Parts: sequence; structure tokens; C-alpha cells
Amino acid sequence: MGLTNKIIDLHLKLKQYNVQFFFLFFFWVAGFTYFSAVEPTHEVLSNILIAFGIRSPNSSTDFASFYNLIWPILIEVVFFGFITGELLEKYNPTVTCSIIARYKRKHAVVIGYDHLGERIVDYCIENKRKYVVMEDDQELVEDLINAGEPVVVGSPVETNNLKFASVKRATEVFICLSDVRIVLICSEKIRQMNPYCKIYARCFEEHVQEYLKEPRINAFPFSTSKWTLEELESWDKDQHGTAIVLGTDNLSQRVANKISAEEDREVYFFNVEHQGIKFKENKRLHIINMMGNFVSEINSVVKLKDVTQIFICWRKESEFDDSLYLTSKINMLFPEIKLYVRIFDDELSDIMERYNATTFSSSSYAFKKLQSEVDSDSAIFPHLEEKENEKE
Repeated sequence: MGLTNKIIDLHLKLKQYNVQFFFLFFFWVAGFTYFSAVEPTHEVLSNILIAFGIRSPNSSTDFASFYNLIWPILIEVVFFGFITGELLEKYNPTVTCSIIARYKRKHAVVIGYDHLGERIVDYCIENKRKYVVMEDDQELVEDLINAGEPVVVGSPVETNNLKFASVKRATEVFICLSDVRIVLICSEKIRQMNPYCKIYARCFEEHVQEYLKEPRINAFPFSTSKWTLEELESWDKDQHGTAIVLGTDNLSQRVANKISAEEDREVYFFNVEHQGIKFKENKRLHIINMMGNFVSEINSVVKLKDVTQIFICWRKESEFDDSLYLTSKINMLFPEIKLYVRIFDDELSDIMERYNATTFSSSSYAFKKLQSEVDSDSAIFPHLEEKENEKE
């Protein structure tokens, strides 16, 4: 725990004991005043020592006897009780981190610690940029809390949580959540609290994006799936035949819709959470209410010998085992099929490349795109060296 965290933790513990310490101080002042009035000597130092119980009073009045009885008890209960019960007790890291966040100034606020939010935070930490992260799920930010980073645990739609994140004094806010309701409420409250900060809001629906662009909110809405699709379009150029898309989120829908819109293409979209597609359906797009994590399961729907491309767009970390298994099996049985696999960690790309699979990360593409859209004073604005590396 750093020095700042220790000071904040001590401050919080003292606040919990403020009534007890006030009573202890008041009792001491009463004793000092009494002994100053009744003791033969009027030396201030002598009366202070008597009030602290270090010296015995010359008078033997009832109050003096009562004071000498009660004062040691109060010292033991309040002072030593505070030391043993509070200072020796482990500090509350969650509360401490929220206090640290509250005192941030001219910083970036990251709302939502998903893959994109994690990349933004990692960049800020690596480049020593000021930030605060807000996340409703404490497990996701446990490592940041243990490291003493500025974290606010709680719902971003709660005004108090936004205050703890010091949104009023922030220069920019990145809303990395996919829940439209929360994005809208959050954007409204942030703009009310801070009329000047930049707001970058993740949003899929175009009509909601138009709403966020209105002068009253003046946010910069973006869709990670749309940005990622722009990167993937080059892989689908001049391709023919049947394609398979596996996934449940907006990106998988975009990929399936994009390929099915091309002539002489058939797309089988395996979506186990199928509740309809957000794009206009066509006859070349076949939505299958199955996960498709086994070769036999896919082959029962579409003959893999007729397939030219497979896009595995599963986004959960727990689904990586299924991605790895399916990729290895298809590469072994149907090596002519081009595989495109979504990953959440750049280090996993080496594993997938063993099976001739092309990997992609929607959060990585979105982060790079976001860097190109922010102002030069942004916490994630790339260094000159990074720009030169991208050109190379």
C-alpha cells in the first residue's frame, strides 16, 4: 500500500472514531480547566501533566478522584482501542481506492472494464496518464483494487458513483458498456455534471448514435463491431462459396450480414442465443440456433467440404477452449478452409497460428481507432513513436 493510500486509510479510520475522540478531548479539557482553577500552583505545564494523569493532583476532591478513575479507562477504551481495533486491522482497499478516485483532477474516466476498457486502463498505467475506472462487477477490477489504483465499484447510473469518479473535473469519459440504457443515462448525467468534457460512448444502434451526437449531449458515439468489420472487409475481398459465422454478439451479426449481401455467397450463422438479427435478413443468410462448437454439429447442417471461410467470433474468455478445439479439428480435417478466429489476448495469436488461423481482436482494433479520434491532450493519444511504428 502506497503512502497516499495509508494516509487516506488513516483518515477514514479517524472519521469512524471522531465521536469517541471528541468525547475524550472534551473530558480532558474539563479536567485541565478544573485543575487549573483549584490547584495551588498555576503552572500550565503542571496542570497539563495532571490532566493527562502523569502527575497526581494536590487536591483530593470528589471530582479529582472521579477524574483519576475515569481518565485511564477512557484512554484504554478509546485510544488503545483505536490502535488495536482499527490500525492493526487490514484496511478496506475498495473504499480507499474510491477516495483516491474522488480526488483526481484533469483525468480520464473509463466506465466499464471489458476488453476495451481494460486496454484503455493498461495504456494509462503504462504511460502514467491520470485515470479513474468505474465497474459494477468488483471481481473484474480486483487486481486494480489490490494495486491501489483509482477504482469506483458500483453502477455508473448512480450519481454518487459518478461524483466519486470525479466526473465533474474530468477532461474525458470513455463509456465502454454495451447496454444502451446505461449508456444513455450515463451520458445525460455526465453532461449535466460536466458541460465541457469529451464523451466517447460505445453504441451499436445508429439512431441512438444520432441522439448522442445532439448538441445537448455532444458525445462521440462509436461502434466497436463496425470498426472491426472495416478491418475484416479486406479478408473477405474476392472470396466465393459458403461461409460460416459463429457467435452471438453484434460483430458476428455484422460479419454474417456483410458476407450474405454479396452475390454467389451463402452464410450459415450459428447463434445459440438467436433472437433475430438486427439487420435486414435475406435468403442467403441462414440463422442456425446452435452453438456449432463441434465439427459433427456443423457438418449436420452444412457440408464443410463446400465451405471456404469460417469466422469464429465468440467473445467470452471461457469460450476460448471451444475456439481452440474447433480450429485444430477443422485445420486437420479441412485444411483448405480459411479460418478467422477472434481472440481477447494478443498472446493467444501464436497458438492459433499453429493451425493456419488468422486472428483478430475487436477491442484491439477499436482501441487503435479510438486513439485516432481523440484530441491530442487525451490520456490515450498515441506517442510519436507509436505513430511511426504504425506507418512502418
